[in-house]
Amino acid sequence: MKKILLILLFVPFIGYAQTSFSCNYKEFCDWDELNEVWERDCDYFENHCLFEMNDGETMFIHTTEKMKSTYYVKEKLSGKDNQFTYNVVSDVGNEYFFIFDIKNKEVKAITEDENGNSVLIRWYVKAIF
Repeated sequence: MKKILLILLFVPFIGYAQTSFSCNYKEFCDWDELNEVWERDCDYFENHCLFEMNDGETMFIHTTEKMKSTYYVKEKLSGKDNQFTYNVVSDVGNEYFFIFDIKNKEVKAITEDENGNSVLIRWYVKAIF
């Protein structure tokens, strides 16, 4: 009887895996085509936001103090070395490549600007829960 009770107590925790990333800083970095690296002098500023990934890893919500956006996972690419990578499309149709990097406490998105240049957006994670 004790074993059944213990199993029933732990089942809800095993089945629910929503993960949230609370961030406090953000930066934009441009791609240096000549040297094929991300530029080091990025635009860095305070920015508080929250990323909430659903338990099925099919979508996540990005919330700031001014807006809320939903991103739909088109393809999960990897889950190795505590880096989870996804090709996603936003609720307004923009395409991104997202990396949730648990080891380095970062969320990164790669997209193109209006001129077709690659841009890295990086959020620094304050807490993961």
